Amino acid sequence: MPRRLVALLSVALLVLPAAASGAPHVLAVRCGTLITDAARPPLHDATIVITDGTITGVGAGLAIPPGAEELDLRAYTVMPGLVDAHAHLWTGPLTSQTVSDPLATLRASKAVAFALESGVVGMRTVGGQGFVDVAIAAAIDEGTIPGPHIVPAAHAISTPGGHGDFIPLPPSLPLADYYTPMNGFINSPDDAEKAVHLQIKYGARVIKILASGGVASPLDSPTAEQVSSEEMKVIVEQAHMAGLKVAAHAENLKTILDALYAGVDSIEHGSDLNQDAIDFMKAHHIYLVPTVNIVDSIVRMTDARFPEHMIRKGKELAAKHFASFKLALASGVTMAAGSDDFYQPDRPAGLPSELVTDVKYGMTPQQALVTATTNSAALLGLDALGAIAIGKEGTLIALEGNPLTDITAVQRVRAVVKAGQVVKHPASAAR
Repeated sequence: MPRRLVALLSVALLVLPAAASGAPHVLAVRCGTLITDAARPPLHDATIVITDGTITGVGAGLAIPPGAEELDLRAYTVMPGLVDAHAHLWTGPLTSQTVSDPLATLRASKAVAFALESGVVGMRTVGGQGFVDVAIAAAIDEGTIPGPHIVPAAHAISTPGGHGDFIPLPPSLPLADYYTPMNGFINSPDDAEKAVHLQIKYGARVIKILASGGVASPLDSPTAEQVSSEEMKVIVEQAHMAGLKVAAHAENLKTILDALYAGVDSIEHGSDLNQDAIDFMKAHHIYLVPTVNIVDSIVRMTDARFPEHMIRKGKELAAKHFASFKLALASGVTMAAGSDDFYQPDRPAGLPSELVTDVKYGMTPQQALVTATTNSAALLGLDALGAIAIGKEGTLIALEGNPLTDITAVQRVRAVVKAGQVVKHPASAAR
């Protein structure tokens, strides 16, 4: 037998007993500053022990178990990973909406890998094409591709010509096969019920209603009321019967109130809130996901991706949107953090930019961190995320700087650990 083969067999025999014994994988993370919960003061010189993906120890002076893999993050601030309550998946330029589902899926796989490296460990994808987000979520869960935990909405529920209609199809085409409940399009309460059932059947874990017009869609206006109150009530009833939450895109006050009275679980954007709406949200524990950064980016013209209609409508909406956010913040509405971004690879946007902009418009850094960890995890039902504590998933990020005093630190993610596996190492971040 060749000597090289003998040597390889010898190494294999040395490794086999440990593998066969089922020895747990233990990761010990040494932290300089540790934010275990964004609402609490940080710890210093603490250690986190993660065993087979679950946190089994947290504290200062904690002994490192023998044989544990060690990760030294003492030069950074360690905190729970970020959770994006309102995300989409990049499938190509915003000016091009005719990409095939296979190509969209391949592009989206790059987007979720980029999101994870950006510190986003969980996200709710609130509408896309062809059940791409469902496929991406399944591929991540089975370990085929890297990415955050995903709560997919599949197709958002819209009216033809509404906020979910991005393709200006000529009327001469046979449109009946496209404008269907399967694709999220409805024209009646009966259609609405079918649309919910079909999204759930094919993998949706949250239902998204495009109740009003919006900024990104080319054919409508944020002032338009689109999904009727009767249709929304049916959607909420059917989703809640299946144990799913409902998120409502709602830009104008009439639509916001209709969505609230229908029983939705969150208002997305909420650009036209008044005190009555705010009081209702507080009384019924309904979240606001304000998505401030995308509007701010349009106003400042800092993103060349935006087509002309988005720029025009975003600027028209901006003053009302910022005022609504500030009113909700001052009134104590519970907020979750959502970027309304696509995580186009290598673009410095996403949820970290949303948090920076939230602080710009009045949040404290601590409030912003709470929205992106504790609150977003709770809204999405990702109970294992949002804090670093015994029994939680061993998922965390390391930042250069302290986000409690400088929120821009969330844009300097130097390490990411997901379920006890180091997916971004400080050494690779420095390169």
